[in-house]
Amino acid sequence: MGLMIVVILLIVGVLFAIKFVVLKKPPETRQSFSRTQMASNLGLALMASTTENCRGTAVKDLLIDCAEWPEAGGTITCGDGRKSCEYVSSTIELILADTLDIWNQKYYLTAGTEKTLEGKIVYLHHDDCPASKTLPGESESFFLPTNRGLLTLKIFICV
Repeated sequence: MGLMIVVILLIVGVLFAIKFVVLKKPPETRQSFSRTQMASNLGLALMASTTENCRGTAVKDLLIDCAEWPEAGGTITCGDGRKSCEYVSSTIELILADTLDIWNQKYYLTAGTEKTLEGKIVYLHHDDCPASKTLPGESESFFLPTNRGLLTLKIFICV
């Protein structure tokens, strides 16, 4: 009888340990770090990416060209006839659709030399995460020098 009580107490103790230790939600710090790393890694990957249909031009070079000549749509003409502004925007949109959209991550991405949202050369966002609202999340910014000032690429991952 006494042995049975000890076994039952051990089982109850193990169940409590499982509930509070193993099934514990990850702390917000870890989730915040994961969002920051996701934004950082995505930005670094975009900056290092080259294009297939635009003579292997780097995405960062297309962004710089677009920022320097926004009124002309850029000076680089890609193989399909699109200028750098249109091509880089659709390329980044495709990359985001194949990554963050599939992973069900809410985000927005802006690129430009202007501080206002209207002056951005690229603005892409998930429906629930527009740049026009102040939302909780983590961001990472990347900077590229241009003839028209500093181009800022900002990637924001919403909570």
